[in-house]
Amino acid sequence: MVDVYKQVSSRIDSDWYPYHREEWFSQDDICRFFQWREADTRQAVSKKLYHESKVKVPPILEKMGKTYRLIDDDAEEMDWQSADTTNVIDISLPFGLERYVKFFPKTIICVAGEPNAGKTAFLYNVIVKNMGKHVITLYNSETGREQMKERFDNFDIQIPCPAPFKTKERYENFADVIDPDGFSVVDYIDADNEFWSIGAELSRLHKKLRTGVVVCAIQKKPGMKNFKGEIISSDMGYGGAPTLKRPALYVSMTESSPHRLKIVKGKSWMDKTLNPNGMMWTYKLVGGAKFVNIERFYEDGEPQE
Repeated sequence: MVDVYKQVSSRIDSDWYPYHREEWFSQDDICRFFQWREADTRQAVSKKLYHESKVKVPPILEKMGKTYRLIDDDAEEMDWQSADTTNVIDISLPFGLERYVKFFPKTIICVAGEPNAGKTAFLYNVIVKNMGKHVITLYNSETGREQMKERFDNFDIQIPCPAPFKTKERYENFADVIDPDGFSVVDYIDADNEFWSIGAELSRLHKKLRTGVVVCAIQKKPGMKNFKGEIISSDMGYGGAPTLKRPALYVSMTESSPHRLKIVKGKSWMDKTLNPNGMMWTYKLVGGAKFVNIERFYEDGEPQE
């Protein structure tokens, strides 16, 4: 039992706790994740959770009913009164979104898009528009070298060799590698069906940042037809509402006819009298790189600018 307990305890410490720091979870959640079905293994999980919530001093878990939460007793002092509210980061975005939302240091921009809606194109446009004013690192898990080159070539601009941005292959745990004061582009955050981990990864990225920026993409479930034949599409990507917590700008991209982009969340308005939340544009994607035929889309009854 001792060996089983040590093995279980080590796995939970390394592969469960770091990704569930802001969540409630149960013994069953842990056992399902690791596919632990044996009685002695499940008993070891129960023992660890009991020990770290009731026996250990100070405890590292809070228990409520059959669920647990990691206790976070870290709270840094914030000198907010000396902050410079004019310290807005100069970022150029597709669709001119920077005209509606402003970005301060320690910012996440998240693009939730259906397949073929243009998530990667959005990220590559961010790189091209900002590579002359920011030191950018692209963390890529989406394409191979040839497809990446083809897409950048489709911008019809001459990118110097070597390129004025770095490109690295990375598939997970992006918070471990980003520069907390840099400009990082992540294409994209995947979860292999463990969709709950996407919100946790965004929280880890936000915690890692100091003055830097992260622009990232996540997948969004394709729209489905209802009984009337109408396409119903969610604004949120896989991971749901928790993915909305950290980003200063959250954009949804839908592969419809025409394609549609929506500001789901714009935290800091560039114009205090103009609420960007809910603004939409239609567009066409060309060559996996260019957004053309961009037009503001107004729903019925929505006042036009």
